[in-house]
Amino acid sequence: MALCALPSNPLNSALISSYSILERASDSADALFRAFETVRSARGAKGNATDHEQDLLRAAFVFASAGLDSMVKQLVRDTLHLVIEKDLGAQAQFAAYVQSRLRRADQIDLRFLAETLAAPTITAHLKSELVKDLTSGSLQSKDELLRVAAYFAIRADEVTKNPKELQTVFHARNQIAHEMDILLGQINRGRRQRKRSTMRNYASVVLSAAVSFYSAVEKRL
Repeated sequence: MALCALPSNPLNSALISSYSILERASDSADALFRAFETVRSARGAKGNATDHEQDLLRAAFVFASAGLDSMVKQLVRDTLHLVIEKDLGAQAQFAAYVQSRLRRADQIDLRFLAETLAAPTITAHLKSELVKDLTSGSLQSKDELLRVAAYFAIRADEVTKNPKELQTVFHARNQIAHEMDILLGQINRGRRQRKRSTMRNYASVVLSAAVSFYSAVEKRL
């Protein structure tokens, strides 16, 4: 069974790069899960997976998560300015961003104001600042993902029907990406045991959220 149901090839050229990232992230994750099965089959494995085999599962999940992160950032770069032009909700979010940037800690941000007024095109400069803000860090939580979605005027339920599950998946992703899945508090510093079914479900949740995000942007274009 596929990890996610990919949308049709994009008709809008602004979506081509994002679609390519989504497609390749899904293919790469699926290939690593198949590699796990191949390794297990080659040694006639039964029972728990070895650490090396679990690393294939971790890699598959991390590829899927990286795909979500990369795809969302590409959508921000390629399409957010277009959505802001068309969608009243996105325009309101953009205006709120500008207001928040102009006023930091109850004081006017004079440097930001000066750079904005000096820009050849003020609106384009402000949009580029928003893009830099949204793409400067890694998406490491459900809340960060939904924060980016809000600037497209995308509702949370358009991205995921189960936000608690998505947060659990992000938590697992951070344990793997930032802690190498090592149980740091234990004396022997063993690693968390990951099951194939769980990791495949995690990858599916991440990629399905990516598809939902992509599709929501596509509708707004």
